[in-house]
Parts: sequence; C-alpha cells; structure tokens
Amino acid sequence: MKNPGLPRRQGHRRAAATASVLLLPLAVSTLSACSDDDGATNPPPTASPAATASGARCVTDRSADDHGPDAEPRAKAAYTVTDKTVKAKAQKEFKTTKPDESALLVSGSGKLTTRDGKFIKHGGTSSVTASDGHGLNAAALARDGGTLTMSGGRMSTQNKGAIAVFASGEGTKATLSSAGIRTHGASSHGVAAAHGGALDLTYVEIDTAAAQAAPVAVGPGGGKVTVSGGTMTSAGCGSPGVQTAGDVSLSQTLFDLANSEAFTVEAGGSLTLKDVRASAAAGGVVLRGDGETSYRMTGGALQASDGDIFAVQQADAEIELSGGADVQTKDGKLLRVTDKGTAKFTADGEKLKGSVAVTKGSSATLDLTGSADLDGKIVGAASLTLGPRTQWSVSGDSALKGLKLAGGAKVSDVIVGNGHTVTYDKASSPDLHGKKYQLEGGGQLKPA
Repeated sequence: MKNPGLPRRQGHRRAAATASVLLLPLAVSTLSACSDDDGATNPPPTASPAATASGARCVTDRSADDHGPDAEPRAKAAYTVTDKTVKAKAQKEFKTTKPDESALLVSGSGKLTTRDGKFIKHGGTSSVTASDGHGLNAAALARDGGTLTMSGGRMSTQNKGAIAVFASGEGTKATLSSAGIRTHGASSHGVAAAHGGALDLTYVEIDTAAAQAAPVAVGPGGGKVTVSGGTMTSAGCGSPGVQTAGDVSLSQTLFDLANSEAFTVEAGGSLTLKDVRASAAAGGVVLRGDGETSYRMTGGALQASDGDIFAVQQADAEIELSGGADVQTKDGKLLRVTDKGTAKFTADGEKLKGSVAVTKGSSATLDLTGSADLDGKIVGAASLTLGPRTQWSVSGDSALKGLKLAGGAKVSDVIVGNGHTVTYDKASSPDLHGKKYQLEGGGQLKPA
C-alpha cells in the first residue's frame, strides 16, 4: 500500500494543539461538500475549538439521551421491496421527509440493486434507542433477510437518528461501493448493523456532522462489517470512526475524527485493522463494558492529539500490534486499565512511547516480541515479558507485578534504567531469582 496521509475536510481547520501532532503528510482527496435536495451546497463541518484545543473528551454514548423502547418497531418506508428482486433504474431518487419513516425498506426475500441512486432522508426519530438498535428512521433499511446492493450514488440525511444505511437481522446484507454518505443529525451514524446483519463497504466515503454519530457502528445483537478503502470523517462529540459491539474489519481506510476517540469497542466487539490510518482529537481506542473485546492492528498509524492511546474500562481486552503499527499520543498513556478491567497487550516489533497505568483491582500483561521497544514507565498490577531483541527504556520509577525474560533475554541487554528504580514481585518473577540488578544507564531492578 502506498503511504496516504490522514484525511482532512475541505476548508477544515483544527486548533493548533490538534494540528501540531498530525505528523503524517496530508495527501488524500477529501469528501466534497454535499448538496441538499434543494440544490444548496452545505460546507463541511468544523470541529469545536474548545473540544480539540483543551483535549476535553466528548463521551461516546450508544443511546445518547434517549431511553425509548428497544423492541423492534414496525418498519415504514416510502419505497418497499419485500418478496421480489428489483433492479432500480440508474440515478433513481429515494426520498422521505416523514419522521420514523425510511426512504427505502428491503426485507424478507426482497433484493434491490441501485446504481448512482440519490437517497434523501429528512425527519427525525421518536426513539434513538430504536434507531440505534433496529434502524428506525434510517434512510435505507435492510432487515429480516433483505439484500441491498448500492453502486455509486450519494446519501444525505437530516435530523436525529437518521442513519444512512442500516442492516438488521441474520441473513440481511447491504453492499455499498463507490458511494458518498453525509449525515447531519445527532445519533445519525453513517452505516450500522445489528442483530446479525452484515455490511460490506468498498471505497465508500462517510462524513457525519453531529454528536454521537459514528461513521461505522455495530449495535445490539452484533453484526459483521467489512470496509475496504474509503475515507471516514466525523465532527461531532462522541463520534468515533467505528463504534462496535460486533465484528468489524478495516483495510486501507482513512479516518479523521475531530471531537472523539478514534475507535470504541463495546463488550462482545472486535475490531481488526490492516494498513489503516487514523487521526483523532480525544484519544485512540476505548475498549469497554462487561465482556470480551479485541483490537488487532497490522501496519498503519493511529495518532491522538490528546488522551490515552488504549483505554480499557471494565472489559476483558486483547490488544495486538504488528507489522510496524505506529501509535502515538501527545499527552496520554500508552495503556490505561481501569474499573476492574483486564488487558492482554502484545506488540511485535513496534516502537512504543508512553506509560502504562493499571488501577487497583485491574490487571494487565504486556508481551514485547521481535524488535519491539517501549519507552515509558509502568505502574500498577502489570506483568511484562521481554524477548531477546526487545528493549524497555524506563522513563520513571516503575513497579511490576511480574517480569519474564523470554528466549534467553538478559536484564543487562533489554532494560535501560535511565537512573530509575524498577521493583518486581518475587513470586511472580521466577526468572529473576529474587536478585537485585544494576541497570544499563543507571538505576536498578530489585524485589519489591
């Protein structure tokens, strides 16, 4: 893959604090401004200077401020396909201005194919919970086994809970290629899946303008989303590039998130990235909830202007970096584990900078392999494994629960103390035999 830069909206300016940490070159075509049905062109959204400059986190909340019923609502649409195969004429317009109504519904054994179509959805939802969980008020809704195939075209939605494309239910699938999506309302994701629905996106551009509106989302009951190429941008608070409680795979996709963390993985969710590049204003990856979560990154880059790169909150999280993945933040931790969370962190060959903090009742295991380097300090209930070609450059006094030397690694070769003291638990570190060691560059490694 060539080395494209991080995306930036046309005419979009960030606060200096954010721009200063975008180290990668910006050399990618941006989303063009979208037009409403009256032909007026809307300028791309602008990030809030207060949020980006201060680094204040906009909390990502799946159901926003709505707590309506989560039962599947009766679907209504201006155009419906339920039991037949339809090939829409090129450039067909699907439109609705009514609340709680979709412009298009494909369900059951219905199949619809559209090329260069135009989807316009105005009118808000009566329940953000129903929109987020079942696609109420989505512009294009596929459910109960329906199949939607969309090539080219553009989609524009207005008002709250107006997700552009929603796939819900086992056997349901929506396939989009070379399409453009723009949502303007709060809680209006670009695309979403739930209850086993599937989405397949190829070279799709998604831009969301309001709060709690992730470009890609997987809601309750899970689902599977595959994204290849494309550009994803968001301007609203709490609008990460991906928010998932299901399985999402990304490759060669660019993300620019102006007022949110880059990605949020909910309990039961997994996120896999290959050669993906993301820039975010309020942290990197949040893995949260009472359940298993995973994040796997091969190559690519993740840059956060403020906040932690990886934040594990209550979840049982697996984090894997490989292939030269580049992760950076301005001020936050490399890894923070809180709320009785557990983290298994593996890096194979990466150059990592940042500290690790594990709060009481939480735990973490870090495994550095290949030629991985870590520059930072470690505090809390964290165990560290170092391979023979790895190195830990200690940036502050540290306390380990356990230290393991794998593959014949020696303390003198893999730890640079920089004048700091590292303590370890004898019972959890049998490789050290309860001894005290003088470290390269000053400092010492000793039993707690």
